[in-house]
Amino acid sequence: MEVETPILNTIPGGAAARPFITHHNTLDIDMYMRIAPELYLKRLIVGGFEKVYEMGRLFRNEGMDVKHNPEFTTIEIYEAYTDYVGMMNLTENLIRHVAETVLGTTKITYQGEEVDLGSPWERMTMLESIKKYTGADFAATKTAEEAEALAKSIGIEFEEDAPKLSRGEIISLAFEEKVEEQLVQPTFIYEYPVEISPLAKRYADNPDFTERFEVFITRREFGNAF
Repeated sequence: MEVETPILNTIPGGAAARPFITHHNTLDIDMYMRIAPELYLKRLIVGGFEKVYEMGRLFRNEGMDVKHNPEFTTIEIYEAYTDYVGMMNLTENLIRHVAETVLGTTKITYQGEEVDLGSPWERMTMLESIKKYTGADFAATKTAEEAEALAKSIGIEFEEDAPKLSRGEIISLAFEEKVEEQLVQPTFIYEYPVEISPLAKRYADNPDFTERFEVFITRREFGNAF
C-alpha cells in the first residue's frame, strides 16, 4: 500500500543525518524537515499494515558531492513477516521490472559502460567481497589490531592521531576504499559489521555481523535494507 507520512517532524528521527530546521508559527515550535520516513512507516507496520511504501522527498542539511544532495527522492519499503533476503529479492525484481517496462530491456549504458539489470544479481558478504578484490581475508582477524595490520597491507592508511577504529569499522573502511569502485554490475553486499549497523538484527551464530545489505550499481550504493 502506498502511503504518505509527514514531512514536518517534531523530532529529527529515522536516520543519522543533520536536519533542516524550520518554525511553525501557529504552534510556536521548531520543526524538522524529515531526513527519513522510517519512524512513521514502522508505526504503520506495528499498527497492522503488513506492506507499506512511500515515494517522497527527504532533506539532509549536510555536505554536497556527486553522490549526495541536500534534497532527494527515495522509495522506502517495509514488509512484515519477511527478512533481508526477501528484501533483496524484492529490490532486484522491482528494478528489473521497471527497466523492462520503461526501456523494454534490462541492458543499459551508463557513462560508456554497459550494465545488465537482468537476473541474477551477484550476492556477496562484505568479507567475501574484500577477499575477492584484494585477497585480504578479514575473517581470519580477531582483533582491531590484526584488522588494522591487514588493512595496511592492502594500502589503507591510518592517521596516527585519529581515534582508533574497531575491527568492524576497519572492515567497512576496507570495503569502501577497495571494493566499491569495482562494483559496476548490480551487486548485493550483505553481512555488515554491527558497529555501522546499530538498528539491524545480528546473526545468532555471529553477533559481530548483521542481517543488512546494500545494493551497488555503477560503483554507487542504490539501496540499503535490513
